[in-house]
Parts: sequence; C-alpha cells; structure tokens
Amino acid sequence: MLDRSKFLRPWGFRVAKVGDGECTLELPHRAELERPGGIVNGPALMAAADCAMWVAIKTRIGIERDALTAELNTAFLSPANGRKVFCTARILKFGNRRIYGVAECHDRGGKLYSHHTLTYARIGGGDGGT
Repeated sequence: MLDRSKFLRPWGFRVAKVGDGECTLELPHRAELERPGGIVNGPALMAAADCAMWVAIKTRIGIERDALTAELNTAFLSPANGRKVFCTARILKFGNRRIYGVAECHDRGGKLYSHHTLTYARIGGGDGGT
C-alpha cells in the first residue's frame, strides 16, 4: 500500500510492525532529511506520525476506504541525530465520524523524539456519533 501511494514515496517509509489499530513505521536515515547539525527534520517526524496513523486506521476500515487527517499536534522531545527513526501509532477511539490516536517517534530502544496526537475524519462517515 505504501509503495502504491505516490505521495509517500519521497519519505521511504517501511512498515516494521502492524496489528489491529496499530502500526510501527521505519523512517530510514537519509541525508536529505537532515536539518543543520545532522538532526532529522521535524516535518519528517510529523509525516511519519501521520502515515503510521493512516496505516493503523486502514487495519480497521480496510484498504479501499479512507480517512483524512483533520488535526495533528506535535511535541518535539529530543533530537533524532543521524539515526533511523521508528514511529508507532495507535488508535485510542474509533468513532463513526472521527478517529483519535497517538503516535510516537522513537529509536529502536524506545528513546522518544516526538509525541503526536491525531484526529482523522472518516470519509463517508458512519451513521452518527463521533
């Protein structure tokens, strides 16, 4: 699914782990994603969080249906210096119209780089509720 999505190709995301309502993506370290000082740039971490949540949602709604990012809030906690980044997203509430979740970008050992809260709007909604 990621390889077929042209808008994701520049990032090089790979699925490391996926389960019901959860996804961990790998963002390979690439020089073009560095800001000065060798730190992975913030937009790359935000894109990883957004994509990880999108895949987590797909585990519930299927590949053919979709949901769109309505809100993404980010807290940067520590720099990801020249390292491969993992981003783990999980759904907290799966409503008929809105889906709420969190994502965390981290290293292989669990050191946090960023924390994200996300809200997605389901396309075609449901039959009411949130």
